[in-house]
Amino acid sequence: MNLKTRLSQLQNQAGSRQNSPALSCQPNGLKIPHRVGQPNRDNNHRRHSDSRLAERLRGKLIDEGVIQIEKQIPLNSTHGAMPLSELQYAPQLPGDDNLKLKNVYLDTETTGLSGGSGTLAFLIGYAWLERSAICLRQLLITRFSAEAQMLEQTASGLEAAERLVSYNGKSYDLPLLVSRFRINARKQNFDHLPHLDLLHATRRLFRHHWPNCRLTTLEQRLLGYYRVDDLPGSEAPAAWFDYLQRGAEQKLLKVVEHNQSDIISLLVAHTELARITRNPDHSDLDLYSLARWIGEFDREQAYDLLRSRIDQADEKSKGYLAHLLQKSGDWQGATRLWQQLAQKRCPEALEKLAKYHEHVSKDLDAARYYCRQLPDCQARTHRLRRLQRKSGLYLSPDHSSTIL
Repeated sequence: MNLKTRLSQLQNQAGSRQNSPALSCQPNGLKIPHRVGQPNRDNNHRRHSDSRLAERLRGKLIDEGVIQIEKQIPLNSTHGAMPLSELQYAPQLPGDDNLKLKNVYLDTETTGLSGGSGTLAFLIGYAWLERSAICLRQLLITRFSAEAQMLEQTASGLEAAERLVSYNGKSYDLPLLVSRFRINARKQNFDHLPHLDLLHATRRLFRHHWPNCRLTTLEQRLLGYYRVDDLPGSEAPAAWFDYLQRGAEQKLLKVVEHNQSDIISLLVAHTELARITRNPDHSDLDLYSLARWIGEFDREQAYDLLRSRIDQADEKSKGYLAHLLQKSGDWQGATRLWQQLAQKRCPEALEKLAKYHEHVSKDLDAARYYCRQLPDCQARTHRLRRLQRKSGLYLSPDHSSTIL
């Protein structure tokens, strides 16, 4: 068979495939649907569906396949148990000096939770605070080909942002958006902005007290907000694909509502997290973790926090308070706390007392006393031998193990 005949056969085979129906029956009776994202709907029908969806969302179709939803939520309402009027005061977490920056709160809904170059954001929502209202904007696409237009609108909308605030956005939302801008050859200027990820603050304060640090857990335990008839974020990809394939709107409406709740919770959580770091008395946060966080920027404030709550402080908190006293030169206060902890066989306190009596008070007998109570290890043995040498004692091989 020559090349010309072979090419002719291949062309005939290709033509027969193109003429085959979109849904073909296989030997086992399985039907192969259209490729995802290419529903069997003509363009006129798709435009009509998008217009109807935009109307139901109280948004507008701003481009082919791009719906924009805008809302203003007055601050005289509540979110769970939290009055939105509290948002008028700039929230300040420990070490945060960016009080005058314009915060933009960002959240996305994507086609998958694992990330990667095949995952895109089909819904981008962000909000900022005006004097008397929360201004919320969402951009929803109804086809893959509209992604570039949505990204351009997002870049334009975020131009006024001076800091991004998210929940797990540093690890997920922002890297995903930056990669999608790069893939679509679109410019953006928000990846260099300061970024406050509230998940980090939540983990720092509550990871030892809560079963997890998901946003819904924070809403229920901190904000008193319980969602009703909510579509979980894990079901968002299926809801979007369902609209692309069959024009099913109901679940996609729930996705948009879910995204709105996420963003409002971000604003309220920022304010409430800042409040409880200033006054943690009626919260189940980890006092030690809060003191360590504050101590990174202001040791005196961390000392005041622990000193005023010494009765409710656990071993780690008392140990950190002793550390702060030591740094300030108050050896008497530090040793008093170490002795309290040493009575409970706290290894860190025993080691601190052994070091204090060896290097500061020069009471080598007391240093040996606390050193012998330490767990048996090479460091303990080394320290005891050094103390014996300092005391001028000679240890023979026969009885050194007894003394140690």
